[in-house]
Amino acid sequence: MLRVQGLPHVHAIRVPHVEDAASNLGHLDDSLPLAEAIATLLHQAIERLGENRDADAALYTFGLVQGTKTFNATDRRAAAARAQGVSVERFRKGYEPRLLESVATEILALLALTAAAGRPDRVEPPARPATPAPFPVERQVAEILRAAHATADWDLVEGVYRQCQEIAKDPHGRTIPLNVAGFLAEAFGRIAANYYDREEELIVHALGVLGNIDESETVSPALFRRLYHDPRFARFRQYSGANDAPRRRPRPFEALVETVRRYRDLNSLGLALSKVPTSGILGGSVNYGRFFTVRGQFENDPASDLDLVVVLPDFGFLDSAIASLDAVRAIAGEDLRALAERARLFTEKDLDDGRTVFSHQVPMWGAADDSLMAWAPNSGTYRLDVRFLSLAALDWLLVADSSKLNGSSAGQTRSVRDYCATNSSNEDHHRSFGGHNLRSQLEMHPAEGGFLRSSRVYQIDDDRYYPGVFQNLVLPRFAQRWESVPISGRLEAFRWKITERLRWERRERPYEMLRLSLSHIRSELFAPHVLRSVDGADTSA
Repeated sequence: MLRVQGLPHVHAIRVPHVEDAASNLGHLDDSLPLAEAIATLLHQAIERLGENRDADAALYTFGLVQGTKTFNATDRRAAAARAQGVSVERFRKGYEPRLLESVATEILALLALTAAAGRPDRVEPPARPATPAPFPVERQVAEILRAAHATADWDLVEGVYRQCQEIAKDPHGRTIPLNVAGFLAEAFGRIAANYYDREEELIVHALGVLGNIDESETVSPALFRRLYHDPRFARFRQYSGANDAPRRRPRPFEALVETVRRYRDLNSLGLALSKVPTSGILGGSVNYGRFFTVRGQFENDPASDLDLVVVLPDFGFLDSAIASLDAVRAIAGEDLRALAERARLFTEKDLDDGRTVFSHQVPMWGAADDSLMAWAPNSGTYRLDVRFLSLAALDWLLVADSSKLNGSSAGQTRSVRDYCATNSSNEDHHRSFGGHNLRSQLEMHPAEGGFLRSSRVYQIDDDRYYPGVFQNLVLPRFAQRWESVPISGRLEAFRWKITERLRWERRERPYEMLRLSLSHIRSELFAPHVLRSVDGADTSA
């Protein structure tokens, strides 16, 4: 019924089980329309399907892709069939019923997980374990293969990984084609959906599957290290980290391990913060380059950060939010105290003016051992880059006070202050929808406990819109991870505003290629399937 009638008509139909599910999962809020709550529920369920054609088709089926919300059922079905790559009739008879069943099953799974853990707003942060769980001892590959194939369909991973290895071993090959490496990243993403909250099992099964292709008989520390720093990729410029090369692309198994670790830690952060009213938005490479550009520490090459935006109702909740992070074992007590001290200064110095962000970098796994890295060739340390925002600051960053992103309505530019710990950069870097770069000097002022850095939220120059660094944390995927503070409606409003801005610029410059992805200062590091998803869902053309 929901598929046929569509989200805009949800008030006129009775879907009590869907409404109950949205309520039980914490999405039903008096401040949000019912349609938005159900849309958030569907997004959460479809995300569990992985990054694949099924998920894309499901998004079109329910009108969750930009510009399709008001489509009638026939048009949504046609769009879903195109995303699935089949005819409309074939989709209607074969794919659509299976997709609806899959989405419903994922909603039931989410309800079961919530029932087991308790309501999200009542979850107590878990006690910090004294010691990490041991990584599995050496086992036979054949034994692990049986368990892996009983858990998930690894055929695509096996096929594409074998293709990558054959290219790597070819003495005449000079590169691993971007689309091949990207397709393996997409295959890893599909598999990972089957291992939610079972990250160690995913790594063990991957070791068995990939080790079998490499003709290994046992899963061992030596196999882990060989796959993690796979020497067959060292001769390729993308993987070498040479001085004249762009940012090093991680080896396939390295990208899998490092992405999985960060998603596991992200879930741990979300659970710890669930005791305090917060919402989380994922940015950075774990958002746009999952299983593709997320890398570990390699000699002098630092590991990929985990970029997280934590939205609070106001900064009165900052101390409680930081205190709740004591349940995250990856964060050392000393580093948490340093974060708490800067939060105290932020409050005492009255730095919150509704247009200021509180930023801090926290070492992850700097003092504790990560069980997933017990066999790895490095320590597994990486940085959590966390930005705490009040709802007022989020509204300022998303230009909520203007219906249009143009100079006459919102102004040519606006600035935001960032209370940061270090003076890491004095340059503001922006890109337009056409990929044009705009650089300017940041205003930096010393402050107790760090610096106050003024950065542009956006800039309009020569009738081109340039998103700022904080808008780039939301763009291009609007990756909301959890919500107990109402932000989904705000994100959706910004999505439409920037879509309309892109549509306007295309009318003004009909002979230029303008893309949402090009406006991100890290667009060259996007995984191919993410790039395809971002620009493929563009309805402004």
